[in-house]
Amino acid sequence: MPFQSSDLFSSFPNDVPKAPLVTISLHKLVTNDDEEKNRLFEASKLLGFFYLDMGGCEDGETLLRGSDEMFDLMERFYDLPLEEKRKYDFAAQGSYFGYKGMGAEVIDEKGTRDKNEIYNISKDDILSIGTQVPAPDVITTKRTSLAAYIQSNNAILYTLFNSLATSLHLPPSTFTSLHRLESPSGCHIRFIRAPPQPQTQRSLALGEHTDFGSLTILFNRIGGLQVLLPGTSDWVYVRPMRGCAIINLGDAMVKFSAGILRSNLHRVVAPPGRQGDLVRYSLVYFSRPEYEVKMKRVEGGLVDEVPRGEGGNEDGESTREWLMRRHQGRKVQFFKGAESWEGAMGTEARL
Repeated sequence: MPFQSSDLFSSFPNDVPKAPLVTISLHKLVTNDDEEKNRLFEASKLLGFFYLDMGGCEDGETLLRGSDEMFDLMERFYDLPLEEKRKYDFAAQGSYFGYKGMGAEVIDEKGTRDKNEIYNISKDDILSIGTQVPAPDVITTKRTSLAAYIQSNNAILYTLFNSLATSLHLPPSTFTSLHRLESPSGCHIRFIRAPPQPQTQRSLALGEHTDFGSLTILFNRIGGLQVLLPGTSDWVYVRPMRGCAIINLGDAMVKFSAGILRSNLHRVVAPPGRQGDLVRYSLVYFSRPEYEVKMKRVEGGLVDEVPRGEGGNEDGESTREWLMRRHQGRKVQFFKGAESWEGAMGTEARL
């Protein structure tokens, strides 16, 4: 019997190893619950992944409704003929945004090709901060909804940024001042589609890596995401939870905090159990610092207690330079073996 949409969360099998993610209440963070802020800080130091429960919070409920609309839009986009989607592949022009077909990026140091389609929608484009990127009608007719979804993500990101800054004994605006919504940046919505793989050929869809940016807000309805438990060689599944987003910290937060906060290695494999027979859709919002921000430690608070020379380069690339380096290392045309992959997948997790 085929799955119904209402069965997707409950169909995750119970007999696979699962990541011990804590669940953080957005409502408690918004109401300045000190205990919840401390739980967020500890999760951000120890694993760098956590569930964010949206229940009982207006911002959270708004984001959940928006995510449902985005999943519908995603499916409509991917229902377009392949030749139509390829019209919006701008990789040859050096653009990070638009469509990427299967096999256009490498997923490991051997040069193995990926097994998913991606469509990146620029925050700057949708909010009319930068040049508009050509898009199919199914996308352009939803610009208002896309703008609302970006703004909903930003409201929640600011709550998380403020809480983490306070826990680091920094001014609350320390991180939000580096991620202003109206400033040019690489922030974007990503639609991911991974078709089911033959049972005898199920393998990685996306290899181990850390995220480029600051915070990632992810919605999944079926499994496939795995994290590497720190200090072990154990890869465990992140089970999607109804009413929750999966949040993870990216390498920028490691840089800014001089290694106090953690950006954890993760990967994507075929969904477990019967879910492996399904098309896997992922809805992601990537928050990235403004283009001109330097990738280096901030000043003050607990960060000043970390000895200089630890926590990465003291000078720092600009975000624009850093993102270009990280992005190109995954592209098939730029792949030059293990060395280029190492620069793309992220080394900040091993500080």
